[in-house]
Amino acid sequence: MLESQVQEKLQHDPDVVTTYAAQPEPERKPYTSKPTVQDKAFHKELEQMRADAEAGVIHKPKREPEDGGVSSHC
Repeated sequence: MLESQVQEKLQHDPDVVTTYAAQPEPERKPYTSKPTVQDKAFHKELEQMRADAEAGVIHKPKREPEDGGVSSHC
């Protein structure tokens, strides 16, 4: 019934029905997690180390006392 009504309308006025092309399926992107606070801090520290290395800055590691920080002069 509906098809006959459409055909009748098309005979009277061919521009009454507008057809559109099908929309393509959206492209699926792989899941990527957002960087955590730790990830951001790590990358910031890494960039700072690289910048220091390029500038020729040398950082000496802090050494812990060999007795674990406990004074034994009693």
